[in-house]
Amino acid sequence: MMGVMMSVMMSPTSAAAWWLLQAPMTPALAVSDSVALCFRDAVTQAPVVGVTVREERAASRVLTSSCGRVSIAGVVRVARIGYEPQRVVVPPSATAARNTGRAGATIDTLRLYLQPSRGRLDAGAAADTVAVLETQRIIARAPTAPAGATTATITATSARERGVVSMNGVVTLLPYTSIRSARGESGLSLRGARREQVVITLDGLPLNDPATGLADVADLPLVAVQSATVRPGADPVGTGSGAAGGVLALSSASQRAVSVRTGAFGHVATEAAWAASAMGVRWNATAAFQQAANDFAFTNEAGAAPVREQRINNDERRAVISGGLIAARTQWNLLVSTGERGMVGPANVRAFDNDRSMTTRTMLRGQTTWGTTVLTSGVRHFALRYRDPARPALDAQARAWAGDVEWRGAAWHGLWSVVTGADGLTGTGALSQRRARGFAAWGWQRATSGTEGRVPRLDLDIGVRADAVERNGVQPTANAGLAWRARGAQGGSSVVLLARGAQAVRVPTLYDLYFSSPQRLFVRALRAERVTLDANAGAQGAWQRGDRRLTGELLLVARDTRDAIVWFPGNFGWSPANVGRERLRGTESRVELTTPAITLSAWHTRYASTLRSGLLTIPTPYVPLHSGAVQALWRFGAHTLSANVRHQGRRPFTAGPRDPRFELPSVTLTDVAWARRQRVAQVEALVSLTIDNVTGVRWQSVRGFPMPGRGWSAALTLQPRT
Repeated sequence: MMGVMMSVMMSPTSAAAWWLLQAPMTPALAVSDSVALCFRDAVTQAPVVGVTVREERAASRVLTSSCGRVSIAGVVRVARIGYEPQRVVVPPSATAARNTGRAGATIDTLRLYLQPSRGRLDAGAAADTVAVLETQRIIARAPTAPAGATTATITATSARERGVVSMNGVVTLLPYTSIRSARGESGLSLRGARREQVVITLDGLPLNDPATGLADVADLPLVAVQSATVRPGADPVGTGSGAAGGVLALSSASQRAVSVRTGAFGHVATEAAWAASAMGVRWNATAAFQQAANDFAFTNEAGAAPVREQRINNDERRAVISGGLIAARTQWNLLVSTGERGMVGPANVRAFDNDRSMTTRTMLRGQTTWGTTVLTSGVRHFALRYRDPARPALDAQARAWAGDVEWRGAAWHGLWSVVTGADGLTGTGALSQRRARGFAAWGWQRATSGTEGRVPRLDLDIGVRADAVERNGVQPTANAGLAWRARGAQGGSSVVLLARGAQAVRVPTLYDLYFSSPQRLFVRALRAERVTLDANAGAQGAWQRGDRRLTGELLLVARDTRDAIVWFPGNFGWSPANVGRERLRGTESRVELTTPAITLSAWHTRYASTLRSGLLTIPTPYVPLHSGAVQALWRFGAHTLSANVRHQGRRPFTAGPRDPRFELPSVTLTDVAWARRQRVAQVEALVSLTIDNVTGVRWQSVRGFPMPGRGWSAALTLQPRT
């Protein structure tokens, strides 16, 4: 097998390798009259692509990747929509040589940490002050992510080193996350929230369909993503009131890449990404196709005695095309996906094993700045076709659409937002609905610096928002948070105390009303779901000595929800229902040790989540009391070995008192991977081999829907050398 892999890597004359080499190359660092500028997000530390760089008395240029070159001496202005503009002075080569302490040094890599913008929206204006770039790095002004929130980021490159070949795999590497999937679509859960309560964004633009409330993480191929950042907790002003559980923020990839993979259960996939700069704009496009049979053996324990059976008609096919552009003043994304899958039922209900589902999603979102104003607009369309060969009377089809326009501007010492929109649905028979909606919001954030001058010592924010939705009335929400750096500097050893409280509203989506199952017997009238309080408080710490860094955090979390929209397994009305009260109390903790060769990390959550309706108090279905993971990564030469051990405690699966008979057993899953990086000419190849669930645990993500046991995947990714 190794010989086959090496023969593939040593063939750069293939069409894929030739296509990759047409991408603009980053020059080597030996050039004496230029310096490399690298841009990162000041909050997530993730690379930022599509930055416009304007040198004095020179034309603007857009960096295709997160790093690029400018003249060494002089004033440089950088701008990128969604970030504060910066005006910096790049020191001459002599200054760089003195600051580095290296005789004859005439060049260095300068890192600029860009501040996400909330209050300053004019991407064409220069910053008020001129900062002199240090030869190693410069810290941007105060971060503007929600104060008191916790985040974790992983890059696509790091994920591939760990053998991950899909966005579903990326999610499993992020702390405090879990994937819920029963019939093909993969949803994300944060803080015990249901998948409709988590917002997924790409370059700051939400991918959740307002008509369904869902965003399938598998809709995006891995080559389209630069990094993924998870942030548990509600953020009504910054992200939207629908994010009751949290946010998964994705950033688009920065360069060309081709990836092919194969794996167990008939899985094959091909992905390609392209990026280039022209006319002062960074353009990007991706295309992907994947299919899998997904038929596997399992033990059906639903009958009088366990029976060994084979999952049938469990296949899926998915095709995705996306494209976009990023400039200093505008950004647009287009995503089109289509999928077909077998809609097998629970293991003990074989009557629906031949049913098929076909879905199509189309999303166009963009934002443009004029002075201190940002205008965001979007149109989304969702189509569903359901076929039951044995019972044609159950065949159904539906089309849902949604459109919205948002204005955002800075005034009266804060940031204002106003949006208007509408959505609707037409389906089988007389099924139809129209709904108008809108919201207005105001937010304010302030940071004070400590003795270091640039490092924020105290960061706080407040915000209010009011949503008006037809047939749901006006729903006000608010948020407030603070982060106090008790000691230390950003990027080194430090102790930070955090506290945050927020509210959220999620109105019933058309998915809640119609799409939960085409086989529904009736439709319930639902009230809006309201998170009256989502709060966390705790501390983060970091210790650094040279190239070794240890970080950790401990948070106390709480969430109270009124009229929670919950679908109870076993409810054969096939409809969600409002529950009087939902309450969650728990802790979140994380620790990570990073060295040049080894990375070790671990996280743990303890959530006690209950539902109360009348006098009855029951545990929330599918929220485990304990969950966590331990991850290890070892780099030696061009090779990487990694392991990811995930644990989920017992999970109740029905509405009733806590009882082991009505709980899914705890499960521990172990994935291991090997990867090797090889450079051939101007192409960098990464080969990975992964074994999922090496112990072959037979488990269920959702009651009655078995998951496969041991599996494997092999992937080859080609990228231009940088």
